[in-house]
This record gives sequence, C-alpha cells and structure tokens, in this order.
Amino acid sequence: MKYNEFFQITIDHQYFSDAQMDLVLIPEEQTLQFLRKRHFVVKHTSKGLKVLIPLDEKENRLPVIKEDDTLSFNVFPTTSGFDEITDTSMIDNDSILFFTNKGLKNDSKELVVSGTTANMRKNGFPVIAKIKIELSRVDFDLDKEPTLYQVIFKPKTVKWKYYILSGIATTKLEIKDRDAQLTFGKLENLNDIPDKIATALSLNFPNKQLFVFESSKAIHYSDTARKNIQLFQNENMIIKHLSNPDISDNGIQIIKIN
Repeated sequence: MKYNEFFQITIDHQYFSDAQMDLVLIPEEQTLQFLRKRHFVVKHTSKGLKVLIPLDEKENRLPVIKEDDTLSFNVFPTTSGFDEITDTSMIDNDSILFFTNKGLKNDSKELVVSGTTANMRKNGFPVIAKIKIELSRVDFDLDKEPTLYQVIFKPKTVKWKYYILSGIATTKLEIKDRDAQLTFGKLENLNDIPDKIATALSLNFPNKQLFVFESSKAIHYSDTARKNIQLFQNENMIIKHLSNPDISDNGIQIIKIN
C-alpha cells in the first residue's frame, strides 16, 4: 500500500532557543482505533509527529473523510519544570491548554489555543495540553506541500528589577543594554513606593545607598542568558555583564558594588 503525508504537527516551546522541551505527543485511544481502522500511519518526529494517509493505485486517498472525523492527542512532559516557564495566563488555573485547527485561518500554521479540562498522567507527569485536529479541515493535495500545524507554547514574561546596593558617595548609576533591545529606568522616590524588597534592603544595609532599576517591558523567560546588560557609573562601565535574574526569583536581582 502506498502512503503520502497527510499532515504534520510540530511542537515549539519558545523558552528554548535551540534545544526542545522534553515533551511527548500521544494519540488518544479512540484516535488509535480510528487510525488502525482507516489504515493511517503515525510516525513520530523529533518535534512532534506525522500522519500518513493510504493511497490507491491512482494516488487517490483511500479513506473517506467525514465532516465529524477528528484526531485527538495529549501532550505530556517527560521532565519537571513546564509550569515554571510556560505562560498559561489565558486559561483558568484548573484548565490545560487546548489546541485545534478549527477556526484556523487559511494562511496560518499556528493552531488556535484555548483552555479545557483533563486529568491524565503518564509516567508520573500530568497531561499539559490537548490537540484536536478536524480532518475535514486538513488541506490535502498531492501537488502541494503537506499541511503543517504548529503547537506553540509561549514562555512566561516578567519585568526585571535590579536592586543595587552601593556606597553612600555613589552617584549617577545607569543600566544599558549594548544590544539596544532592553531599556531600564531608575525608580525615584523609593520611600513613596510600596516595595517590600527595597524596604528590607534599606533596613538591613543602613550604610548603603540603594538604587532600583526596572525594565521598561516584561521580558520573556529563556534558556539563553541575555548578555551585554551593563552597569555604568558616571558614564564609566563598571560591570560588563549583569547577571540575569533566576526564574525562581521572579525577575529580581540584588547586586552589591563598592
């Protein structure tokens, strides 16, 4: 029997620059039964999977696709940490992400995302997303490239705050991004701002001067450090690469200088 690629699903987590999140894409049992009955073939790839459709001798697709034929898949992590880096702010706390090709624009590859509920586990890890593909919406043409669907997980974002403790005589500190992608503003009148960290640092280090800088926009979490964020004093660079805040610190970085 001859086969041709029907469609492909790829998973992309934008927290990662090169490597991929350890995720597995598993067809639901009802979908497996449907695939076997219709003689479809599923091939897993490094980023997701491909579904192959059988063809007859004239290269016409053999299975008749009905309007309500759907395939459903579950996405499971194989390591911990997914919740820490993934933006799920668009869904309720008791929901998981739900991706579908229903409502997808013709020129778009990114599956539409919303929320749904599920309670399944694989190897101790809970399901983190469901994918539903309506087969009648898959554009199948042997003269065209197979349909590619993208499941995109977006990373969390947070504004970065640098708390810099320095000597009393320190003047004119600035944070600059040599790549000109980020800007940081100095927060003035700290006593008028309800900031527990600033209050605690001022109490614990009474002989130090406190400067607080905040990024002008939220910065997405990434596995690649942002370099070239520099600290200047009186136009002189005193730190070439400021450390990035750790994920667990919610965008906060405390630095002591002389």
